[in-house]
Order: sequence, then C-alpha cells, then structure tokens
Amino acid sequence: MISAYRRPDLAWRRVCQLYQTELGDLAPDHAARALTEAGRAFWSDPESHAIGRGAPRQARRIIAAKAFEALRRDECATPSPEIAERLADAFSLHRDRQMRLEPGADAVLVHLRDAGYRLALLTNGAGPLQRAKIERFGLASHFHHIQIEGEVGVGKPDPAAFRRMFAALAVEPAEVCVVGDSLVWDIRPAMALGCFTILYDPEAGEAVGRGSGDAHVVVRTLASLATHLPGAARPPWSE
Repeated sequence: MISAYRRPDLAWRRVCQLYQTELGDLAPDHAARALTEAGRAFWSDPESHAIGRGAPRQARRIIAAKAFEALRRDECATPSPEIAERLADAFSLHRDRQMRLEPGADAVLVHLRDAGYRLALLTNGAGPLQRAKIERFGLASHFHHIQIEGEVGVGKPDPAAFRRMFAALAVEPAEVCVVGDSLVWDIRPAMALGCFTILYDPEAGEAVGRGSGDAHVVVRTLASLATHLPGAARPPWSE
C-alpha cells in the first residue's frame, strides 16, 4: 500500500550528490555504488534484516559505516565517521519524504470493503514506526484488522503471523486472498498455507526470471486488483 523503499541505488546516488563536498576526493557515484552494495548485503542477512526492520535509521548508519570500511580496504579516500552518519541520516530523511501511497490504493480499499471483503493489514517492523505510517496516510479506517510485527512479536514470512490474522478474522486459509509485493515475504508463505495469492509487481522486478507460477495472479497496478477477486464485481475505474 505504501511505496518508499524501491530503488535504493537511486536514493543513495541522490544523497551522495548532495554531499559531494563532504565526500571530498570520493566520487559521489563511487560512494553510491558502495552504499548500495553494503545495503544489499545487510538486508540479505536474516539477522541484520530483523534488526533493521525495527530500527531502520540505525540500520542505515551501519550500512554507511560498512560501505566506507570496504572502500578504505580498497585504499579509497573516505569521509569521517561523522560524515558517514550524516549521509545515512540524510538517506533516511530522503526516503521518508519519498514515501507515498501506491497509485489507486485508497480507491481499491474502499471498493473492496464496500463489496463485503474483510480487510487485514499485515506489516513487519516496529510498532511506533508502522503506526506513524498508517496514521500519516489515513489507512486505519479501511481495515478490520491491523497486525504489526513489533506489536505482536511475530511477522512475515513466519506462518504464525498469517495464522494469527486468520484467527482474528475468523476465516480459513482457503477463504483468504493475500496481496503482497514480495514473493519471499508475502506470496510463498501464504501459498504454503493454502491462500489465494496476488503478487503486486509494478516494476516487473519480482516475477522476472522466476515465473508467475509463484503467485496465482501477478498485477502491475492496484487498479486491476479487484478484477481478479470473486464477488468484487467490476470496479468503476476499469470501465
């Protein structure tokens, strides 16, 4: 529902360009590549990922420190640790300002709720951070159940997170459609439990090279979502 974290490479490049003077002899594009690679390594590690979900600002400081450590090992000129922290914090601010609702999100939620669907929001991360996003975009009123990893102690892709949601809505897995933008975190665990799944893949990044068989349906826009759901009828925006 909320878009904020795609294309970190472009975000790091933008921030490094803004900090060109502070980077000294280190070219902004070189710094951005190192930061992107350090971020990829950090988020691909399950333990680091768990820490970062709860404290993303601190995670980005760790990523910046590791990126510049790697550059120093390659005998590249690097800025001070203080500059690295400022760069990481600027990245966090840039990401926060980029945050927006996915196109069509409000209309889809209203349409599905009016069509009789019971809606649940499952999200990972710290409670206060996620609640702030939900409040910022006025999402709470759309959902019958909101479940945040940091508040309940379990998150995706753990099957227990999905089962907790099933219980809250008093539904069986076969009655549930899970919509998500990640094969690993949303689609595969839901399919394993017997849910119908829709992969939201606006940039064709998740499904490419993997086959759409990983999800029952792949959509590029939220506006097309309701056409794949039984009983949702034909949404007005598709006419």
